[in-house]
Amino acid sequence: MVSRSQLTAQYERMQRGSGKAITGWAAILLLPIVIPIAIVAHLWPGKKTIDRTPEDVVGYLTDFLEGTGGDGDWDDFESVAITDPELDDIRRRAALAGPPYDFATLRQLISEAAAIQSRRGTP
Repeated sequence: MVSRSQLTAQYERMQRGSGKAITGWAAILLLPIVIPIAIVAHLWPGKKTIDRTPEDVVGYLTDFLEGTGGDGDWDDFESVAITDPELDDIRRRAALAGPPYDFATLRQLISEAAAIQSRRGTP
């Protein structure tokens, strides 16, 4: 079992932000520039999925179960479609497994991703 102090220390190490944020008038003055760029970037045709390996999927699910992932890792995993249809099916079922999280289902999905990994011969 992981102690509260270990979890706190791990959480602090996972924080990657610089602590610097654009606020106040600077943020307001940048809005006319940032908003059109964001709209164009969103409308620009491009790939809407991400390439993940079975090892990546196992890693995301394991990190979530063990509580070792970063703050946004689970959100990144469940909200971005995976190019590989088999792995994307696992991603979709994992997203449906919670909250509240069904850890038995997540363990089963880890097994399925590991089976895909061994079947394909990837490390």
